[in-house]
Amino acid sequence: MEKLRTALFDFELGEVAEQILQFAKKSIRASAIPTADDAIQIGQSKIGGNPDVPTDFIWPHTNNNQPLYFLCQLNLTEVKSYDSNNLLPADGLLSFFYDVIGQPWGYDPNDGDGFHVFHFTQAPDSLKRMQQPAVLTEYIDSAALHFRNEWTLPSWASPYSKNLETILTEEQQDAYNDFFYDWVDEEAQEQTTHRIDGHPDTIQGDMYLECQLVTNGLYCGDSTAYNHPLRKELEPHVKDWQLLLQLDSEDDLGYMWGDSGKLYFWIREEDCKNKEFDKVWTILQCY
Repeated sequence: MEKLRTALFDFELGEVAEQILQFAKKSIRASAIPTADDAIQIGQSKIGGNPDVPTDFIWPHTNNNQPLYFLCQLNLTEVKSYDSNNLLPADGLLSFFYDVIGQPWGYDPNDGDGFHVFHFTQAPDSLKRMQQPAVLTEYIDSAALHFRNEWTLPSWASPYSKNLETILTEEQQDAYNDFFYDWVDEEAQEQTTHRIDGHPDTIQGDMYLECQLVTNGLYCGDSTAYNHPLRKELEPHVKDWQLLLQLDSEDDLGYMWGDSGKLYFWIREEDCKNKEFDKVWTILQCY
């Protein structure tokens, strides 16, 4: 929090820093440590390598029969002590898959076959490490994950900015926008920012409304959804969406989202509480 406070002072937002920090949200920052896959225990949190799955697991495919790539798994018992917002289940393994070949952006309702999140509740000793399908010629190198908490602030494009509008002058609004896209964005580009929960490190604008519209069948690749009559009915519920996982590009591990972009896995808070991870939506943003 002190790091954010200092940065706000640097952008001449000192007199309203405490009011801005009311909208800070704690996230779980994940750091990837390249590690041989066979040196990572079954069921441990990691990026890449091969997934740890139940014995009856069926590998996910797109509707065109393209196997999804395994991205990462989160051991929720490891993560839980950092989950100060109580978003996640207390145990189990969350396993994330994505169509690395097609790289769907998530603005089309038809993109839903390009990603999948599984919640495995079996004990780690009942899981097996499964080789990826041979047709997948590329490979994401393995890395163990370590966690810490980190405070985040909303971008000006976020629906939470409406709260900021009531306390900031126009000049301060411009300064806050500069703060986010100069300081926050620079921080994000200097180091990888894998993140669970909290406010996302956005690259191309708001995703809360996009998730709400596209999961209700509206195409968001142009202005169609944003001018649709249903928008007025759907928009009040945009804050139901929570950032489940932000997965940054890791060139050293052999994967890149567009041009040094990020993948964002989103879920409604109620769906997360009910462990309905088949309702996750994924968005890609890049520079």
